[in-house]
Amino acid sequence: MRKIFIFLFLINIVLIANSQNRCGTSQNILDLNKRYPSYEQARLNVNNETNEWIKLYDNYKLNNIISIPVVVHVVWRNNSENISDAQVISQIKILNNDYRRTNIDVINTPSIWQNIAADCEIEFCLATVDPEGNSTNGINRVQTTQNSFGIIGDPVMSSTSGGANPWDQDTYLNIWVCNLSNGLLGYASPPSIWPNPNDGVVIGYKYFGDIGTVQSPYHKGRTTTHEVGHWLNLEHLWGSFGSCGDDQVSDTPKQDTENYSCPAFPRNPNSCNTVNPNGDMFMNYMDYTNDACMNLFTQGQKTRMLSAINQYRPGLLTQNICNGTTNLENKSTDQYENKIIKVIDVLGRDNKEKKKNTVLFHIYSDGKVKKTIVLE
Repeated sequence: MRKIFIFLFLINIVLIANSQNRCGTSQNILDLNKRYPSYEQARLNVNNETNEWIKLYDNYKLNNIISIPVVVHVVWRNNSENISDAQVISQIKILNNDYRRTNIDVINTPSIWQNIAADCEIEFCLATVDPEGNSTNGINRVQTTQNSFGIIGDPVMSSTSGGANPWDQDTYLNIWVCNLSNGLLGYASPPSIWPNPNDGVVIGYKYFGDIGTVQSPYHKGRTTTHEVGHWLNLEHLWGSFGSCGDDQVSDTPKQDTENYSCPAFPRNPNSCNTVNPNGDMFMNYMDYTNDACMNLFTQGQKTRMLSAINQYRPGLLTQNICNGTTNLENKSTDQYENKIIKVIDVLGRDNKEKKKNTVLFHIYSDGKVKKTIVLE
């Protein structure tokens, strides 16, 4: 009887573990496509636009580290969901360590991939200035009557459905932390030239940071690292949909499907019928392994993220919020009179013509950038 009890207990643990959905980004893309046909059309062009940018800027070098201001919307119903400031800060530290490759587990990257493991030269800070120019700690707490939030319709992103409205999405990375339903750990919205009103990252409160409410094996903040990767246009290593797909990155091995737990290296050397003695790069942040097993982005993934920032999130390049001051654009048109110094398209080319369904970036004399789309 005791053996039967232990057996059933272990099966229950496995079922619980498998019931957790590591990432809902693919499902979110499908929902966004359904709600916003313009988003779907824009996303269809992203890979071509990215490849063109990389060709044009194959020797692109950063003059400065890119700093991304973050606002964390803590949407809570009970006290356990109202995570502490310290827990929020722990996640920002994790993002910085992972994207700058200063994480202590870099030693776990197999030697064969050490030379392509990247310092992405991207950092994150909690915003010190809100969209109105007021001082803030970058944490926006909103109490809700909702028991949990799902993906469909992005209810956590709107106050009308019990969530929190986003801050200016061209200037801030909006992260919502809440009680996600159906065992979901997190999801994100990949970028495009279309101005997505549901842009940002959503993380379950049990998987955000590495202290407080976090639960093993997703207790080291890598869910957020993974989802921010999607927000910066990275795909899963096996592609977005199906098996043996293409993640659009040349230095990640072709992979059949996701990995879970902590596999032994090498893992699946014949994946997708390829001759790859090193197997899957299961320790990459864009796989599904346990937090403790993740430890790298590649140089190719870094290039793709830099392309995404330059093409689709250029406001991050000119903001000063991480320096404690504000460079937020005043929406009044008077602020822009006689200040435009350059108009470029998504490939960085000068563009003075107004063509329908074309996204342009207006660069102003004070360093601000405004994204526009010509609809008629």
